[in-house]
Amino acid sequence: MRRALFLQACWLFLVPIALPAPVSVAANETLRPNIVIILADDMGYGDVALLNADSKIATPSLDQLGKESLIFTDAHSGGSYCVPSRYGLLTGRYMWRTRLGSGGNLANFAGTLIEPGRTTLADLLRREGYFTGLVGKWHQGIDWTLRDESAREVIRVHPNYQNFRNIDFASPVRRGPGDYGFDYSFGIAGSAEMNPCTFIENNRTTVIPTLSSQTAKETNGEWFGRDDNIIATGHTMDRLVPTLSHKACEFVETATRTRPGQPFFLYYAMTTPHNPIVPNQEFVGRSAAGAYGDFVVELDHHVGRILHRITELGIERNTIVIFTSDNGPVNRTRGYRARWVRGDTGIHEHDSNGPFNGWKAGLHEGGHRVPFFVRWPEKIKPGERCPTTVLFNDVIPTLAEMLDIRLDSHTAEDGRSFFRALTGEASPESFHEAIVHNHSNGTFAIRKGTFKLTVNGPTTTAQITDDAFPVSFVLHDLGQDVEETTDVSLNHPGKVKQMHALLKKYVQEGRSDGRR
Repeated sequence: MRRALFLQACWLFLVPIALPAPVSVAANETLRPNIVIILADDMGYGDVALLNADSKIATPSLDQLGKESLIFTDAHSGGSYCVPSRYGLLTGRYMWRTRLGSGGNLANFAGTLIEPGRTTLADLLRREGYFTGLVGKWHQGIDWTLRDESAREVIRVHPNYQNFRNIDFASPVRRGPGDYGFDYSFGIAGSAEMNPCTFIENNRTTVIPTLSSQTAKETNGEWFGRDDNIIATGHTMDRLVPTLSHKACEFVETATRTRPGQPFFLYYAMTTPHNPIVPNQEFVGRSAAGAYGDFVVELDHHVGRILHRITELGIERNTIVIFTSDNGPVNRTRGYRARWVRGDTGIHEHDSNGPFNGWKAGLHEGGHRVPFFVRWPEKIKPGERCPTTVLFNDVIPTLAEMLDIRLDSHTAEDGRSFFRALTGEASPESFHEAIVHNHSNGTFAIRKGTFKLTVNGPTTTAQITDDAFPVSFVLHDLGQDVEETTDVSLNHPGKVKQMHALLKKYVQEGRSDGRR
């Protein structure tokens, strides 16, 4: 309790600070490293100029970070859309094992997805003495305080619940980010256009949302969210990204200055470049890929801002920075619908996916293969590229190995440590026997080595394990065909049978990490 009260006091009285003098860490370089995970939202592999020679978007901050990092070229999100990728990162487990099942998604006011008692990444680090923070998009569900508790189950499944008067926005939520290991949290419940449109700090709204979409549009001259939003006064799309950027930098500075000798963990879940595509005026026209490209330029600016703050504070040598994206981009080949974009809706032949086919929510590589940079000047040799296959689910086991923590059998059941790849001790094809991908329509695919088998037909785990359920297969050899143009299943019947059996085994055993 004393720790919680102290934390609240720190943030209550924090005021803007002029450019700080560097904080010396020379005497503390043997301490456990700080950890910062920066997660972009719907950003493609090819949106980073360093990874795409034909990019029409300048990303100088990310390019510099990449040059200072170990770049994993075969890294995959925990799912091909927002909710499963975040669940995998925070728990080390596939989301299709949860109550949502395969292809499930969270409704606007849905209850929390992460099961009570399950160890999260923040839990793990807090137990090890880390000061933990979340800034940005949560999208793992919140149990709101209700006036009529009988509506609890309706809200959990209703895709767009509209009885806002039944939600007590003035009270702390019953369960939210603060219940999953975060000492401090500030952000939004879901994507920028999802209800409620207000900031939530330490499990309660900062401003009670009362405005309708129409009222917000009349007040501010525009509203690029949904037509049925409930919005806090002063909450605008222009304010969203800079506010989160400020809070992320503020967290790093507060943790460094008020807790010397204590490592911190920041999970900075950005809201860009997910729609609505509304770059602030200073970034308009800064790319050759329309408003979307300008929004990526804005993202790059704010990545640079937090990296600069880390350097100013003199803590960069013993701070691990991981940059990645929650999944691939939405299909922008025909541009964006005007309702989600302020400005130019086209992308002018910019290829967000670089060499890959497919889009967000799908099984092709473009849906889940993501940029993945890891910078740690104390331990990682910069400027190299690692072809080892890694997965969001691997972050917990990797940090556990780094910190010499033994995980129990109910933590990160689908993750494997890639710590030895970070230190240069080993760079195998994969530390996994195989990994599993999941389409938003419920379809599964399994990747083993360079081969990826798509299992068409089953869309639930029960159907996957039912030998009587009709199936068909598509097999791609990514080593020869990274664009996934040619089905080679007829050439490799034994491999198809083996990989299908392995997928069923992973579903039945409840884990895929090789532990018992």
